[in-house]
Amino acid sequence: MKGNKIKDVKAFCITRDNTPPDDAVEALRRDGVVCLRNAFRQEWMNVIEQGIDQALSGASTDLDIVQRDGDAGSFSVSSHAWREVEPFREFIFESHLADIAWAMLETTQLVLFYDFLLIKEPRSDNAATPWHQDHSYYPLDGTKAINCWVALDNIPKESALRFMKGSHRPATLFRAVNFDEPRKDYRHARKDLPMPPDAAGSDMPILASAMSPGDMLIWKSYTLHSAPGNRLDRRRAALSVNWVGDEIVYNAKPSLETYRDSTLTIGKPIVCKKFPLVRCT
Repeated sequence: MKGNKIKDVKAFCITRDNTPPDDAVEALRRDGVVCLRNAFRQEWMNVIEQGIDQALSGASTDLDIVQRDGDAGSFSVSSHAWREVEPFREFIFESHLADIAWAMLETTQLVLFYDFLLIKEPRSDNAATPWHQDHSYYPLDGTKAINCWVALDNIPKESALRFMKGSHRPATLFRAVNFDEPRKDYRHARKDLPMPPDAAGSDMPILASAMSPGDMLIWKSYTLHSAPGNRLDRRRAALSVNWVGDEIVYNAKPSLETYRDSTLTIGKPIVCKKFPLVRCT
């Protein structure tokens, strides 16, 4: 960061009709990330917590629990669970989440890509997430893709995600990195792509935001970001839901089972049973 102080992610409140203000859309377009305060009430947090209980009890078939050397706590991730975990499905399809995503993405069509549960248990100090961009892992061409990351706990700024402000704007695709062992190559990485820059050598301002349960970060899939381990004596959990819109097409690179479906065709949109169309004009 070259000594740069971490600045705050621009924060906004949703309107009375549960949609984001125009200023939030503009900030996402400019900075690559925004925070929506009190985006969801406690009732929806309760629904997500029910889903977490089910996911961790075996309902999610794509669940990975990792404990790094020296850590007292573990790091749990679950992906694509909405088809198996009813409370996640309820939150994604019956809350106002899709309406927010539709407006923020500035798209005529909104497609559900996948959900992703992240839980860093207390004292998972070494469960850090290296600098990366989400799009590096997507078999997709196009730029209309966002991540909606809902905080389930109080997250102080020192434990919060970090973002390189404006790093999405060149739409440069970087090589995917290995989350479990950052010093080793990610087995599906495209070696023709450059490695993502590290904040230590970047002139880009770094943004982060303390969060309360129900707050939501939204960032573009090309925005570079990272996260520290959880040095707190309490859980740090979030449910993220990823969406894609107009101009996004399948490219099969990488061809991971997670993103594969027999109906997908290279160069065509990804709308199918696995990736359903949720909103359209």
